[in-house]
Amino acid sequence: MHLTVIPSDKQIYLETSDLQYPNRRCHIIDNDSEFWNNVDTRIHAIQYHSDGQKEFELKNPSENIVITDISTIQKYIDRFNLAEQTYQAQLAWDKNNVQGETSEQKITRLGPRP
Repeated sequence: MHLTVIPSDKQIYLETSDLQYPNRRCHIIDNDSEFWNNVDTRIHAIQYHSDGQKEFELKNPSENIVITDISTIQKYIDRFNLAEQTYQAQLAWDKNNVQGETSEQKITRLGPRP
């Protein structure tokens, strides 16, 4: 697994060999300012590799901080997974159509789009 977080763009990328997801996916998390307000503003990008290579990349690439606490990364993985679950639920909702059904009937049958 390879995780890249770009706080200034509010983006989280995840690349995995897990067949459940496409090989690489990005989610823009722009509806959660509280989440992003807790990120050090000096950080340009955060990268995590499941092979043990873990680092913060600051705006000055020569300054790297080793991540020693996995919970630092876990919150980004959890936030990515939440966005992915919502995305998959929206896809399923979008694809669940009945021929001749109006938008109002679909909402009545399935509820509002996630």
